[in-house]
Amino acid sequence: MKKPTPGESGLSRAMKILAVFNSEHSTLSPAEIARRTNLPVASTYRMVNEMVKLGILDKTSSGVQTGVRLWELASRGSKTVNLRNTALPYMEDIQRAMQQHTQLGVLEGKDVLFLERLSASEGAVVNILKVAERLPAIISAPGLVIAAFSPLDVQQGLLAEAPKRYTSLTPTDTKGFPAILADIRRKGFVQIDGWIAEGVSAVSAPIRDAEGSVVAALSVLLPNDGKTPRVAHPVVQIAAAGISRALGYAPVRAG
Repeated sequence: MKKPTPGESGLSRAMKILAVFNSEHSTLSPAEIARRTNLPVASTYRMVNEMVKLGILDKTSSGVQTGVRLWELASRGSKTVNLRNTALPYMEDIQRAMQQHTQLGVLEGKDVLFLERLSASEGAVVNILKVAERLPAIISAPGLVIAAFSPLDVQQGLLAEAPKRYTSLTPTDTKGFPAILADIRRKGFVQIDGWIAEGVSAVSAPIRDAEGSVVAALSVLLPNDGKTPRVAHPVVQIAAAGISRALGYAPVRAG
């Protein structure tokens, strides 16, 4: 019989349960949850039933799924909701101008967590991500942008591990990354070509909060065909600057 991890709280077990749901597994049975979390089956059933009573999970014909109550609580006063709502009009402008995927991401641990994505259909490049999904920060355009303006200890943590290979163009190590981060700080944006999908280039620029800290990144995905429109870089930078101003950032002018 499986035993709970010593010292593991009920809240920790509830978080484990919630973490197993994703776009591919939106509905799970308690038995499946127990298997995926490695929690004891009996404890899992009790936890699931309690979470259903609280509205954190909802019952379906084939199991349970995350509940409306969870969405309601997450939406109250969340800084990510405010960030997403502030960014959305600017993302829509880019979408109309570029006719490609536009994304908003934040740094979460060693990953970029995507808060919003506006997708194009005809003629758009491949986008492997959905809202609330993640990519390793150090090989994604938004992750690189946020890392470039992060404290040194955050940068060192991100650079400590070898990058996950997605394509033949993904870097195999991070030796040259300090120079990449310095270049981002100098230019104010980054473009990476084929690191996540070989046919895709990503252009990303930083978003700052009222204190001037980089809290997110705005990105657009374009064909990796050597013909990235020159306008793509300033369009993304201008939109990111607009979001920053809407969040209260006021850059200090020289002189």
